[in-house]
Amino acid sequence: MATVAKTKSTPAKGGRRTQAQRRAESRQAVLDSALKLFGEKGYAQTSLDDIAADCGLTIRPIYHYFGNKQALFGAVNEVMERRILEAMRVGEGGAGLEENWRAYLDLCDDPAFCRIVLVDSPNILGRERWASSPVSEKARASLVSTGEGGSRQQLRAELQSAIFMGALTAAALAIAEADDMELAKSEAAHVMAPLFSALRGQVDPGR
Repeated sequence: MATVAKTKSTPAKGGRRTQAQRRAESRQAVLDSALKLFGEKGYAQTSLDDIAADCGLTIRPIYHYFGNKQALFGAVNEVMERRILEAMRVGEGGAGLEENWRAYLDLCDDPAFCRIVLVDSPNILGRERWASSPVSEKARASLVSTGEGGSRQQLRAELQSAIFMGALTAAALAIAEADDMELAKSEAAHVMAPLFSALRGQVDPGR
């Protein structure tokens, strides 16, 4: 189940929480409940009423803090993106890509992560949002060295990056939907090996 650490506020003098602290706690409570329910039931089957009931609030503060259901889901997706960024240790020129791939697959062991990031996010927020997300930008930066080589080499590197990112996303979704996830991970490792080798410079894709 997807979870996020609850915000701990420092009480004001006299033990009373300030209005800002109460608002921050209410917003975090909404986000915690949204993470849980979107992860358990999916976007379509989760209503704002469900989230309000789970966190003990009315719908009104949800609209106040997040605007609408889609915007709230966007905030949940950002929490998941931070989880991915925290797990990523990508070095320049593709160094550490396989380690990051395994770390990403470890996140996919969480059904809530898979449902939010791989299943619902592309449909609700659009695939282009993922393409421009901090996670994709960080991965691309490790694969494409801006300004190095000629325009042909740079274009090839950008195409490699786009193909690689698409392959990783598709493979992760296939693994998440597999009946035997561990077997799917093992098979994906074999399938992805040539791509990792190419990005490490061991194979020249232009040959």
